[in-house]
Amino acid sequence: MDQYRRLRDNLMQMMGAGKEITIWQGIVKSVEGTTCTVTFGTLDVEGVRLRASLAENESHLLIVPKVGTAVVVGSLSNDLSLLVVLAVDEVESITINGGKLGGLINIESLTQKINELVRTFNSHTHQVSTTGSATAQTGTAAAVTSKASELNKSDYEDTKVTH
Repeated sequence: MDQYRRLRDNLMQMMGAGKEITIWQGIVKSVEGTTCTVTFGTLDVEGVRLRASLAENESHLLIVPKVGTAVVVGSLSNDLSLLVVLAVDEVESITINGGKLGGLINIESLTQKINELVRTFNSHTHQVSTTGSATAQTGTAAAVTSKASELNKSDYEDTKVTH
């Protein structure tokens, strides 16, 4: 017996006799918080979960599909009463850990902005004027002698989470 057949048999045994795993493909019609309305053929089904449960917690993962995109929906009850989105074609937004830390960064833009600041700092000089002595002088002070290094995105990029 191959591994997929064994997995199927084990899942069927856990679920009980006569029950099947049911999935459908539909199109997202609208999104309402942590649920959405999905169209299957000509039937609109409201209240399709976007997360495994509707429990509120601070560390949830929420993947919101784009309206009009295809989704794969699974049934938790083997009918249309408890549906959950399993996969999406296009994503409108992703919220990790409740979104409390804000948005992910655009690494290229951040690196460019930081390096502009480094270059400005490294080339900065001051106008100086000394008075009150026999040798009053006006001029430009030397640039910074200890230059800041430019950054590379690999210095602070976490490649395990991308967007």
